[in-house]
Amino acid sequence: MRPAGRLPAEGQAWHTAGLVTPRRCGARFADADRAIFATVLAHRSPAVIAAARAVSGLAEPAVVYPLLAAAGLVAARGGRWQHAVLPCLVVASGAVVRRQLSQVIARPRPPASEWLAEPEGFSLPSRHTTIAALTAGASARALGMGGVPRRAAPLLAAAGVGASRVCLGVHWPGDVLAGWLYAETWLVLADYVAGASGAGRVAGDARTRRRGVPLRQLPVAPLAGRYRPTDRSAGCRW
Repeated sequence: MRPAGRLPAEGQAWHTAGLVTPRRCGARFADADRAIFATVLAHRSPAVIAAARAVSGLAEPAVVYPLLAAAGLVAARGGRWQHAVLPCLVVASGAVVRRQLSQVIARPRPPASEWLAEPEGFSLPSRHTTIAALTAGASARALGMGGVPRRAAPLLAAAGVGASRVCLGVHWPGDVLAGWLYAETWLVLADYVAGASGAGRVAGDARTRRRGVPLRQLPVAPLAGRYRPTDRSAGCRW
C-alpha cells in the first residue's frame, strides 16, 4: 500500500501537467500582449497620438450619455418612457459591474513611463473599450437596427477606442479584448432581460399603433408567434 495522500506516478504527472499548461498559456498570452504593445508604441507619432486622444474622448461620459439619451428619445417616439431610459441603464450598470470586476482581477497597467493619458483604476477589462462597445450596442438596439449593423457596431466601437487606449500607453491589448467580450456578454444579458420584461412586445405594439391598426382587431396567435423569446434575443428592439 502507498502512503495515504500520495498520488501514483501517473497521477502526479497529470497533476503537474494540469498546473504547468495554464501557466505556459498565460505566459504566451502575456508575451504576445507585450509584443503588440511595444509594436504600437514604436509607431506612435504626433498625428497618431492626436487622433488617439480624439477617439478615446468619444468614450467619455460627457459624450456617451447625451448620445444614449438622444438614441433613447428617438426609440421612445410614439412608445413608452422605458425605451428612453433603457440604453443609459444598460451602459451605466455595465460600467459599474466592470469596475467591480476589474478590482477583483486587479491587473496592473503598463509602465507609467509610457502613459500619454491619466488612467483610472486597474487595467482589465478596459473601461473605455467597454463603454464604447456598450454604447454602440445599446444605441443600435434602441434604434431598432438588426443584422450585420447591429452586430458590427459594438465590435467597431471597441476596436477603435481600444486601439486608441493602447496607443496612449494605458492599456495592454488583452485589456481591450476583455472589454469587448465583457460588453458583448452584457448586451446579450440585457437582450434577455428586455425580452423577458416585454420591452420587445411594447415596441412592436407602438409600431402597430403608428400604422393605425387597433390592437384589438389583431389576432392573438400572430402576435404570440412574432414575439417568441427566441426572436427577442435575435432582434429585440428596446
